[in-house]
Amino acid sequence: MDTTEHTLRLTGSGPTKERAFGAAMRQVQSAATGKGDGIAFRVEPVALEVLSAAEHHRTERFLGLLFARKRIHFEITVRVRVRVTSLDLDSVDFAVREEKLSATQRLLQMR
Repeated sequence: MDTTEHTLRLTGSGPTKERAFGAAMRQVQSAATGKGDGIAFRVEPVALEVLSAAEHHRTERFLGLLFARKRIHFEITVRVRVRVTSLDLDSVDFAVREEKLSATQRLLQMR
């Protein structure tokens, strides 16, 4: 087992603050497992820092002048420090087992 720490910069966006933050947090595991060696089985966030948060407003109108409505879109960029615990499968000794089947057994089991 090997434990490493990585710092990730992630961006999320959505129609609400919660969805924008959730979109950024959903990227943590995939981003952290791509940086580590071996197979990651634990990804633990250690620290979180908000780098930027923006709220975008725009007004939409049907046919350019009818039925005005406001649209709000949120975007957040965070820096997350994660601790990744991974397992290097090359260091694991696998036992080799061989099956010897007779011709009849091979035909019956289609192996």
